[in-house]
Amino acid sequence: MAGTEQPRLKILYLLQLLKEETDDEYGVSMTRILSFLEMNGISAERKAIYRDLATLQEFGYVIEKNRARPVEYCLINRTFDLAELKLLVDAIQSAHFIPEDMTDTLIKKIESLTSHTRAVELRRQVHYSSCVKTENNHVYYTTATLHDAINHNRRVAFTYIEHTVDKGTKARREGESYELSPYALVWNDDKYYVVGYYERYAKVCNFRVDRMKSVTCTRVTNIPKPADFSLDTYIKHEFSMYTGETVSLDIRFANSLMNPVMDRFGTEISVRRDGPDHIIAHIQAAVSPVFYSWLFQFGAKAQIMKPARIADEYKKMVIEVLAGMG
Repeated sequence: MAGTEQPRLKILYLLQLLKEETDDEYGVSMTRILSFLEMNGISAERKAIYRDLATLQEFGYVIEKNRARPVEYCLINRTFDLAELKLLVDAIQSAHFIPEDMTDTLIKKIESLTSHTRAVELRRQVHYSSCVKTENNHVYYTTATLHDAINHNRRVAFTYIEHTVDKGTKARREGESYELSPYALVWNDDKYYVVGYYERYAKVCNFRVDRMKSVTCTRVTNIPKPADFSLDTYIKHEFSMYTGETVSLDIRFANSLMNPVMDRFGTEISVRRDGPDHIIAHIQAAVSPVFYSWLFQFGAKAQIMKPARIADEYKKMVIEVLAGMG
């Protein structure tokens, strides 16, 4: 069945073909363009296609001819190049809070941002790691609700789940509803958190998004942020080294630990040499068992020098661990 002239649709189908089947290496010939339009019920002459290509170029699309014979047309400029798409795929794969089925769906959507050929290349580079994924399939809707509540300055209500010893899940506090004034969403250590004011504890708290269920946006206005609240400071204390008394510390590290020290505390900390093989870093950290566990992984390559009371507290914890092993 012969197609009909539909100039408005023709240029849209032409753009679709260029996006799906061309890139900086692979193009489509005039024969392929005409047959694709014919398959979609549109007839066209070569001169009309040339005009449409010129219109798309005038609009800002970079369309070039490659060296193939017959000549092929390629859409060169893309919103994302292949390396950028790979970064997005890696981020989605490593995100604990995105369940497996949604991971696959999102990756397929990312593949649609490039040509079919490039999408195949991208798929070949996709390797599902051993990252433990959440089994909460409502994360997408939970996140959308939290965004909406934050944007409209509304509190959210939800139940909070936890794992049981038989590897199931149950709602905390026998299913009692939590209410939070959400301020921000934070992605840390491949997990997603919502930070907000929790009136029950009369302070700013955080909750794992993948452990929240039945999240609803209420009509109640948020409790304003405390006057001394800084999200950057909160993230630094709660997520970098978790909760605890913030203390100025001098810690002696082997030179080989410069990378993890800089990664953890940033490049602005004060560092001085201590002999040929060590440095002493002056840092601010929230001292807690979590901080000690981070330090413990380095064994004898890291020693707390000052203050003495923190060094003694660390020694005590190590002794208690050894005693507990029998």
